[in-house]
Amino acid sequence: MVGYRLVYRMVIDKVIGLSHFRLMKSLFPIALLAVVLTSCQNKPEPVVESEWSPEQPKLIAYYAEEGEAKYKQREEKYYEDGVLEYSGGYDIYGKRHGDWKYNYPNGNLWSIGTYDHGKKTGPKKVYWPEGQIRYEGSFENDEKSGRWVFYDMEGKVLDERTFPSPAQEAE
Repeated sequence: MVGYRLVYRMVIDKVIGLSHFRLMKSLFPIALLAVVLTSCQNKPEPVVESEWSPEQPKLIAYYAEEGEAKYKQREEKYYEDGVLEYSGGYDIYGKRHGDWKYNYPNGNLWSIGTYDHGKKTGPKKVYWPEGQIRYEGSFENDEKSGRWVFYDMEGKVLDERTFPSPAQEAE
């Protein structure tokens, strides 16, 4: 078995042109640089903007810095009992950006959707309080697009609609 490993290593050394030690030595500066760059990024600073009580926040905003500007990067709002009501992000101009999730007071997911600089985009799903899908579809440039399906609480399809994409409407 030792002979096999030696032959394997010799072949790898010939193919790569570096020994394992030399390979690790050459990759170390790159790995170190990656760690330094990611650790230097400013982490969003949480700020309690309103509270239900001194122990229970109502709204927490996370602020980040972009050059000289400080902006709200995301926020989380909580029900009085501490259950997350919603969370989502913002771009540097204060417009919704990225995934936004809303929850029912029982903690179950209510809806999830994505924004692109203030405009709804991509898949959208909304759920019944018990967790079953209520409806699903897609947005394109802040408008309903493609197939939307609506369900009852047992999961039976109630209705299906197809919306043209904004690009198709422009034609």
